[in-house]
Amino acid sequence: MSIPFEAKKECKKAAIKCPLHHLKVVKFSGFYTGLFQLELVRYFLENGVALEKIIIDPGTPFFYRIPPCPSEIKHTQASRNLAKLQLECEVPPAIKLVIL
Repeated sequence: MSIPFEAKKECKKAAIKCPLHHLKVVKFSGFYTGLFQLELVRYFLENGVALEKIIIDPGTPFFYRIPPCPSEIKHTQASRNLAKLQLECEVPPAIKLVIL
């Protein structure tokens, strides 16, 4: 059973009206600038009343020590550049944007 498109929009609107008074720092690990991830950053920007810093880490989180392959390094760098392009203009000056 799927939720109709209009119902999804209403759920999204309801979620946006929830101020986060105590959240000061948000870190996104494994950030690859997909639509969902950008919407999540926007959610924190709109609702993070006390937000001071957003940290974007496009690298894949590893729990073991294996060196990344060259294609993964290239993909991480591309994600880092795209995150910078997409987010620098959206993050207000009062919030520090850190892209690792």
